[in-house]
Amino acid sequence: MSEVPLQVEMEQLMLRYPTGKVAVSGISLDIAKGQFVYLIGESGAGKSSLMRMLYGGVRPSSGVLKVEQTDMRSAAASRVRQLRRRIGVIFQDHKLLFSRTVFENVALPLRVQGWKRDRLVPRVQKVLEFVGLGDRLWSYPETLSGGEQQRVAIARAMSANPPMILADEPTGNLDIDTAHRVLDYLMGLNALGTTVIMATHDLQLLESYPGRVIQLHHGGLASDSHAGRRHVG
Repeated sequence: MSEVPLQVEMEQLMLRYPTGKVAVSGISLDIAKGQFVYLIGESGAGKSSLMRMLYGGVRPSSGVLKVEQTDMRSAAASRVRQLRRRIGVIFQDHKLLFSRTVFENVALPLRVQGWKRDRLVPRVQKVLEFVGLGDRLWSYPETLSGGEQQRVAIARAMSANPPMILADEPTGNLDIDTAHRVLDYLMGLNALGTTVIMATHDLQLLESYPGRVIQLHHGGLASDSHAGRRHVG
């Protein structure tokens, strides 16, 4: 029986900001391909800092961090940029381009990767239909509700079929029904094989959508538990 390949490897991982603040301290853990992982912990526990290291927004100060077998401490900047294009990131504040249509926002990762229009257009339409926004292609983000904007962010993150999606508090500003809808989408992507790592403070979601739960506390690893998975239909 073959082992599941690792998506993320961490060993004694540390992040110290230039101010001297230690945001992540001594974390050692592995995340296998295809897992659904929650990062939980109090505000300031290190969740967002760990996320930033995972997508190459900031380099680790010491220890080991490998993402898709790329050493995130020593890799060339060009290699980190290349990896970042392969990772879907969903931010709590969406980070949508308000001067661009929904279509253009979702198409952006595909344009960066050089997709031709004949492939790009049907792909954007497909992912927007997946998140229930197939009729809003030519709307502008400012005309959408907060929940709809978050769904555009999910569509953008998944548009290029990334092997991994990082979601930093994706339900933080949403009502409970919309939050559950967002989790349905993420669980659906995970069922198709995408690794999902999601930072959240909403522990009620964990009861309805079980997964692996990694708890951080003061920048360190407090606990790591594997829970059962429900079937996603």
